[in-house]
Amino acid sequence: MSTHNTTFKIHPSIGIARLGNAQDNFYLAPEQPGARPIECDEMGRETFDKDGNPVRVANFKDENDLSKIRKQAARFKIFAYKDENDTEGTEVLKGHTYNFVNISSITAPTTVQGTVTDINWTVHLANKKASWYAFKQTQGLHGYAPDHPLRNPEVTQPDLRRQLIIDPGPLTVNLKHHLGHFARFDSDLKQKDNSKFRKVSYPQTFPPKDIKPNPIDTLGSVMVNEQDNHIRLIVLGGEGNSGSTKQPVITNFVNNDGWFDDISDGPVTASIEYEYEETIFDGDKPIVKKQKGTMDVQVPAWVVVGYPRYAPEMEDMITMDENMFDLFVREMAYRPTIYGVAPFDKKSNSPSNPEELRLWKNQAHFNPDYFPKFYRDIWPIFRRPNDYRFSYDFDNFSGSDPHNRGTGGNLNAAVLGQVPINGKDPCKRYREFVYSIMRQTHQRNVFEVQNNTNKSFNKPRLMPMLCGNNPLDNTVPDKFLSMTPTQLFFLKQWVDGKFVNECDEWGEENPNCNNPWASPPTTGVGIDRGVLGNVLGGPFCPGGELSWIVNNPAIYSEPYRINHANYIPGQLSLPIVVDPNNSPNLAQGLEPGDLTKYIGIPWQADFHECTVQDINITYDDWVNIHLDSVGDPAQEKIAYNVPWWPAHRPIVVFESPQGPQVYWASGIPGNNAGDLQMVQAWKDLGFLTTQGSGNDRVFYQVERNNEALGEPEQPGDRIKGHTFNEEN
Repeated sequence: MSTHNTTFKIHPSIGIARLGNAQDNFYLAPEQPGARPIECDEMGRETFDKDGNPVRVANFKDENDLSKIRKQAARFKIFAYKDENDTEGTEVLKGHTYNFVNISSITAPTTVQGTVTDINWTVHLANKKASWYAFKQTQGLHGYAPDHPLRNPEVTQPDLRRQLIIDPGPLTVNLKHHLGHFARFDSDLKQKDNSKFRKVSYPQTFPPKDIKPNPIDTLGSVMVNEQDNHIRLIVLGGEGNSGSTKQPVITNFVNNDGWFDDISDGPVTASIEYEYEETIFDGDKPIVKKQKGTMDVQVPAWVVVGYPRYAPEMEDMITMDENMFDLFVREMAYRPTIYGVAPFDKKSNSPSNPEELRLWKNQAHFNPDYFPKFYRDIWPIFRRPNDYRFSYDFDNFSGSDPHNRGTGGNLNAAVLGQVPINGKDPCKRYREFVYSIMRQTHQRNVFEVQNNTNKSFNKPRLMPMLCGNNPLDNTVPDKFLSMTPTQLFFLKQWVDGKFVNECDEWGEENPNCNNPWASPPTTGVGIDRGVLGNVLGGPFCPGGELSWIVNNPAIYSEPYRINHANYIPGQLSLPIVVDPNNSPNLAQGLEPGDLTKYIGIPWQADFHECTVQDINITYDDWVNIHLDSVGDPAQEKIAYNVPWWPAHRPIVVFESPQGPQVYWASGIPGNNAGDLQMVQAWKDLGFLTTQGSGNDRVFYQVERNNEALGEPEQPGDRIKGHTFNEEN
């Protein structure tokens, strides 16, 4: 960054919008992990209560129609950074003066002081799912084999295959042209469009209009608003529609030929319009003239449109922020105080080219003198599983001992958060016990705690007890989820007594003492991380909003920033086996649709089946065993009911704070026919809301459309085969 010119960045770096079928009724994405979304007006302007706090959403559906889910909008802001030492920045203000790089056709680029008058925001959404490779667990993670199957393999001609991409083209909006729709040119939605370049033709590609059961005519819309002199962008996704060019049949949880859906993603860029004064001379007489200029925002962003978040306040065991943070710490020298080379300072950990980065990786390691913070880095790992009992019918938490976080429980924060003082550490054995059952990265195929002295028949099971990236087949099995290496490092420091309790330092009366996200973030980086704290960070089979592609360092230009590709309008890339001359190259950046193309199609099938998985634990490295061979002495042992991600896809929920448990998807069978039914039924399902706080907080279901789905059923006795056999 120049010390003379202002650097502008769009935040959040990756915004998250969510599908909904309620027309002109939406709310804003939360910018804190585990927070409810934010209420806004029809233009996306945030609403506040009398104390100046954001008003949180009370209804996730249209108040008059339980079959209409409100969309979640991704909101983008531009922050100005004065120089390279400015790490927090401030949001750009209309009418405020900044240092701009002025590019003239006559003179060399110069720095001028300009006053912001408007912002041109450009967004390009696309869906590439139907044009991409078939999903097969972790195959493709390190590149696709030449014989890897394609989705819709019968379409081989590149121009025809490109018709499988949903690409409505980019939209540019500003205060003067404030609304645009990612819709077909001949649709009714386009009549409402006043985007800046709406009359410019673009070689759009959409599915046939007669796909069933639901046609796709749009991927969403964009609008610009002004609030408190801040010019902000609002991105809304699609309607949640999915349809097939064939007889609508679903035969697979993730790959279904002929199908399309309106999930999408793409780049967000902007240019700032400004006015400045220029002095020219008429002889010796100076004349001051007002001029206009534009400057591109140097650091752009990305937007992802995902499915509805039905339990918005329930955090994932690993969030996308935590997953990415680990990647950037270990691969991109993001936090050298945590991971790097001694003396673990910025100067010693600033590789400036690929060769220096390679050398850095070879030498870098975790800092043994780093002290994580208890409530920021440790407590979330232990707090979250307790909430899952409100979305999954745990059998004593699947046999694992430590989950109770109340007084006297194994996960009591008052005990686990006690820092050793003056050489005395009365709580060390409690920390050691909890750490002993945390699954390490090399134990992703291990079910029980090893070398445990427990004399009972059942040994403690390793935690977290959630499915891994591949519990489905024997090609690189990855049966169970483990925390990230950075989280495990934090836990090891904690068990050794090398940690800080914020409440000891700040005082328990500080609202941010035991919740670092108690207040909405005000910095750009805080917004980046807070938004991604509400996105699934694992497992990826294929995943929730995004898949394992997020773990590839090549897709990032810097931590939390997607690298943007240059592409030809209407010529988005295809798999290399289809078009070798126009295939994606991650090193050159991503195109619209490149982040979401890995996940299931239609999204409702994979989402429906993300309940539990029967995982064979007879052998660590095998998922499927074949006992028909003569003389095989193996005795089949099955781990039943290992959940996928109950914070996203509830299984069993409470009907009220003190009410009975019921199946969340009651009325929808657990098979491929149920997957097809979910294509329509997703909009009738209930959301989980909360009551109480701390250990007394409960989650319960609201806004379920029983008229469409029928009365919910209560859980009965578990039997093998009651749940799905092949899921997410």
